[in-house]
Amino acid sequence: MAATTPPRPQTTQQTYQNTTAWKLLISKYEGFKTEAYWDKTGKVWTIGKGSTTHPDGRPVKQGDRITKQQADQYMEHYVNTKVIPKLKMIPNWNLMNSNQQSALISFAYNVGPGFYGKSGFESITMALSSSDHWKKVPAALAKYNRSKGKVLPGLIKRRAAEGDLWLKRNR
Repeated sequence: MAATTPPRPQTTQQTYQNTTAWKLLISKYEGFKTEAYWDKTGKVWTIGKGSTTHPDGRPVKQGDRITKQQADQYMEHYVNTKVIPKLKMIPNWNLMNSNQQSALISFAYNVGPGFYGKSGFESITMALSSSDHWKKVPAALAKYNRSKGKVLPGLIKRRAAEGDLWLKRNR
């Protein structure tokens, strides 16, 4: 198959590009692949740092290739256009510090941006529903360590890192 060169994503007005914590977490746990690969768990072609679509909406397909710079752009585009708008619906999102927001950005990038309030996400939804419950967020995050019912060591580590970041104060 012929390799494609994806278009550069457009940026949104308000972005979270200045916050590096979520970028580091996502990059560490998603890894980076230059060539599209079949994700057996998601049953979808994936590229870069876990991207399943190009910024223009086209699905990733076998034979697609990407550079690290493009992968970073894809990740930022997805976070700014899909993840952040959903996370802003969480009560008191604007009261969270940037580390707390970054922890949730990483979580949402992994499980899907619409997790809040959905079936199967009751623990994290309850922990986030009021700032009075925020101390429960790290333990709630830790519960989401399975894929297809199987506990995965990588998800245990990722959730621990997200929980640690949640607890970290901004400097």
